[in-house]
Amino acid sequence: MYQFFLNSSSRNILVLQLMLFSCTFCYAQNDVIDSLRTLLNNKTGNDRFDALYELSFNLILKDDNGSALKYADDAYKLAEMSGDSLRMVKGVLVKGSALRRLERIDESIDIYKLGIRVSNQNGYKNELKILLNSIAIAYSLKADYDNALEYHFQSLIVRERIGNKSEISITLNNIGFVYFKLRNYEKAREYFSRALSLRKEASDTYDLDRLLINLGMTNVHLGNFDDALNYINEGLKTCGESCSDDVIVEGKFGLGVSYYGLDKLADAALYFKNSLEVSKKTNNKRFQAENLVYLAKISIAKQDNDTAKAFLNEAETLADSSGYNQLLIDTYKQFSILYTQVKDFESASVYQNKYIALKDSLIGEELVKNVAKIQTNFEERENIATIKLKEEALVRQRNLNISIGVIAVLAGLLGFVLYRSNAVTRKVNSALSDAKGIIEIQNLRLQNINRELDGKVKEKTVNLEKAVEDLDKANKSLSQVNGELDNFIYKTSHDIRGPLASLKGICSVALLDVKDPLALDYLNKLDLSSGRLNVILTRLLIVNQINNAVVGKEPIDFNAIVDDVILLEKKRGLPLKFEIKRDIQKDILFQSDKDLVRIILENLIDNAIKFHNDSDRVNPFVQIRISSEGGKDIFISVVDNGIGIAEAKPDKIFQMFSRASERSGTGGIGLYLTKLATEKLGGAIQLQYTPEGYTEFYVSLPSKLPELPVVIES
Repeated sequence: MYQFFLNSSSRNILVLQLMLFSCTFCYAQNDVIDSLRTLLNNKTGNDRFDALYELSFNLILKDDNGSALKYADDAYKLAEMSGDSLRMVKGVLVKGSALRRLERIDESIDIYKLGIRVSNQNGYKNELKILLNSIAIAYSLKADYDNALEYHFQSLIVRERIGNKSEISITLNNIGFVYFKLRNYEKAREYFSRALSLRKEASDTYDLDRLLINLGMTNVHLGNFDDALNYINEGLKTCGESCSDDVIVEGKFGLGVSYYGLDKLADAALYFKNSLEVSKKTNNKRFQAENLVYLAKISIAKQDNDTAKAFLNEAETLADSSGYNQLLIDTYKQFSILYTQVKDFESASVYQNKYIALKDSLIGEELVKNVAKIQTNFEERENIATIKLKEEALVRQRNLNISIGVIAVLAGLLGFVLYRSNAVTRKVNSALSDAKGIIEIQNLRLQNINRELDGKVKEKTVNLEKAVEDLDKANKSLSQVNGELDNFIYKTSHDIRGPLASLKGICSVALLDVKDPLALDYLNKLDLSSGRLNVILTRLLIVNQINNAVVGKEPIDFNAIVDDVILLEKKRGLPLKFEIKRDIQKDILFQSDKDLVRIILENLIDNAIKFHNDSDRVNPFVQIRISSEGGKDIFISVVDNGIGIAEAKPDKIFQMFSRASERSGTGGIGLYLTKLATEKLGGAIQLQYTPEGYTEFYVSLPSKLPELPVVIES
């Protein structure tokens, strides 16, 4: 997705730089490398540096980065010893590139900073623009996006001063990539589109395939899957049979993500496997991990949990060893979803905490503030340039007006001298009229210039205000991502369940040993309370399970689910004379998520039993009705003649920790779970009363599951 200086038209710059110092070889690449190695034996001083430089460059092109680093380091040290600052910078370029390709990102950043400092001190603009681009890419690979954006904007300023459209296009593409990683996809599409326009203006097709793939990936995130497929296929068509392995890896991955978004999982898996195979061949660890995470997502959706776990283990190892923090975030999130699905809540909690901690450290409030500041500074710099342009135009116009005024005065003096001559007077009057006309024309031009410049300033101001608004929304969104519920649930699970288990164990042992009746009574109450607390924690974990669940789709047997729920309630103990009635329509054909449907029915039935009317004059019951309208949508009605719900509470009954009665042993979470599961399936739930005054919970579930947003990282 990124355009590196050795994988873009900037490579041509380096080739030209090499030609300034050494001969151009016309042999095959292996012959060039062998020849350069032979030359080293007879070269000293600057000639030896030039040979080392070109040798390391060719080894990078051959992807022999280990050998390239050795020769690049020798070249850099030789230039440093000689005090040749330009050659030092060139040594930095190849050494930093080799380090980055060897996944030694921090070392590459340090060496690039040295090169940038030397380039700034000596005015090496060509080298500076490449170094700024390279260090920004390195920061992006670390998911250090505010630093990446800062250096890319610096690179853009340098390239715009030089005016090469192809190179400006490369930097715009890379800025788009940073916004892509920050999930500001509208901004990413804006920069990718600007890059594509410049590339077309320059008639430059180099790396056009990658730029088109980038636009495709951005459209995936914006939900424009058909546009995404068109861009990616156009990108692959651009290079045709000569597509590089890197382009094939990115293109196949992009097609996989597009089909994943279209819920065509079989097609998506095929493209991910193709991309994974090529990325392993080229030792591209980043895209190996990218493809493995998506293959794990597909396996989780199919509930092939063992395969998903294997994919995620491999992805975690690759991302952790290579320092790809964004991929680690994605891997931790999928591990949390996987372990929640298999009900291993302890492991899910561990990975959820890892996910929250790493995400907060990388994409927290501080990052949003830094990005806002960097973007604002850059756009203010553009506004200042526009205002300066306006001021220069005003100065030019003022000088022109002064000149015209002088001409007018001279013409007036001439008229005064020759006023007695009618013929001359007519000419003078004509000259004065012309001068006045010129002044009016220039004033009109000045007004037009002022209007145009005012329009540009207003346009930039609107864009700046929109950018600040977008970043403010992103800040609020991130605050919600860090939101209280998931963090509270997992921290509660982690911090309380262990001590709670110990407490129950101690109670169990004490109940066996203690004989004092009063002590036994206290211990029984303590054991009962700890049991209730354990139930509450379990319900809270189910809240998190619902929030993070991948909605499945399978045939639903409502009779079987109701049978299971009734069996569970009988084991818990039904109230005396309690009757469970059911009226379930036969031959219902309905597909949905079985676990979420069970949560809805189990909590509604349990709620009816828990809050039954215990009067001797009443025969308590619950009536379960399930029907399908037109063979599509499902309607569930659970009616009971229990103690009912106070008139003041219907609007709050579905809120977490809202309790309709002191009988609630789960802290008021059951109906909140029901509403959460219903909305996850795209349905609705409401509380109403029958003509007899009975309590009725009414649930409607659509036949078509809601389309969930696809989270994609590239």
